[in-house]
Amino acid sequence: MRSTGNKAKSGPALAGNMAAVLVGRILTIAIGFAAIALLTRHLGPEGYGHYRTVLTLAGIGAILADLGLQFVVLRRISDPSMDSAATLGAGATLRLIATTTIMVAVALLSRLLPYDSIVLNGMVIAAPYFVLFQTCMLLQAVFQKHLRQDLQMLAETGGGLVMLAGVWLAVRAEGGVGAMLLAMVAGGVVQLSLVWWLAARLEPFRPTLDPQQWRDMLRAGLPLAGSRLALMVILRGDILILSLLGSAAAVGLYGVPSKVFEILSGMSTLFAGMLMPMLVAALSCHDTRATGRLLTDAVDTMLIFGGGVLIGFLAFGREILALLAGDAFAAAYPALCLIGVAITANACGQIFRHMLVAMDQQKQAMRVDITLLAIAVPTYMALVPWLAQTGAALATAAIETGLAIGLGRTALASGHFALTDSRIARIALSAALGWLSMIAGTSMGLHWLVAGVLGGGLYLGCLFVLRAVPMALLSSRRS
Repeated sequence: MRSTGNKAKSGPALAGNMAAVLVGRILTIAIGFAAIALLTRHLGPEGYGHYRTVLTLAGIGAILADLGLQFVVLRRISDPSMDSAATLGAGATLRLIATTTIMVAVALLSRLLPYDSIVLNGMVIAAPYFVLFQTCMLLQAVFQKHLRQDLQMLAETGGGLVMLAGVWLAVRAEGGVGAMLLAMVAGGVVQLSLVWWLAARLEPFRPTLDPQQWRDMLRAGLPLAGSRLALMVILRGDILILSLLGSAAAVGLYGVPSKVFEILSGMSTLFAGMLMPMLVAALSCHDTRATGRLLTDAVDTMLIFGGGVLIGFLAFGREILALLAGDAFAAAYPALCLIGVAITANACGQIFRHMLVAMDQQKQAMRVDITLLAIAVPTYMALVPWLAQTGAALATAAIETGLAIGLGRTALASGHFALTDSRIARIALSAALGWLSMIAGTSMGLHWLVAGVLGGGLYLGCLFVLRAVPMALLSSRRS
């Protein structure tokens, strides 16, 4: 890839950075799953349902304040002609002001919704966390630019450990949903403190009041904000509609697969963010072949990731749920398998979305999102009352697949590149062999964890033997 990999190699290799990210993500995933185990066992399906409802409502409020700033800041600081310090200072200040204002309004307006007091009071407690979280998300653009997601993982791990410790103390004190939310806020304070400090070491900046930059950012970001809002309604519409039309227990059962989706889909978001500077560089060279090869390799990498997740859920979904949340959540197995499909589709969609942003075609991405939003709402309304948590997962899988297809078609229609020689057939064959190995292992009496490790090893081995791993991408460096 002439545009991305054959220049002076001054930055870390993508594979090395992904390895660091993988180690950090494993730690944060372990922390997240440990928190799920504590929360679900202490609160039960109904209490955990209230907890997830609070996060869903507050999360929608946070997206209202997103304004598309994260993508805009990432693209601007990736451009050598832009002043990174000024962009970061103005962007961080705008994010803090906008998110604080809107989260206060959302917390107050939520009092008008037909929820129990435990949910309404939880909104007030949770609001500060989303101000902290959204600011962290904006500043992660610095780590993506420098291919230093290892520092981002360090901050996430620190915040996660504080949150986990808070949840453990709340459980010991027999605290309820409010205490769990306070633990989350404490973790957010620590995470933002670390993110801010580490980002400033890479790109020194200070918060600044810059109305002109704010106007420029808002003008570029509003189409992205529309997409983010549509996506949030799509991603949170399942729990929102389930909370209105179903029981708190159903929300709790679905809350575990939904949380797994949030945790694992973060991997694809990180990968796509690291890819953004490469995409911008490839497009600037006007080499359609190199750009197409880069995008194909990225999509294949996400298919490998999604394939591994999916076969693991299909083979051991019940055991995973029992380990994470206890036997009371075993009924969520069909939902977890469908969420595996959603994770795979979301991973591919993230690549196409970042490509559209790199081409400055966020309006086209927003059109896809709005179209799928129009489909998502009636789909959730039809499936949730009929199949409860399984219906919510089925709708989510279908919508995420639709998004990936729509974004892919839109990106390809630009004419800037063409997908070439995808390894999808070899990836599917490797996944099938890995899944069969997992099933065979358990039928021979192996513990499911042992069978999972052996099956996963076979999956990876087949990928390498069949040359399905995009080594050119993973060994490339940022110039």
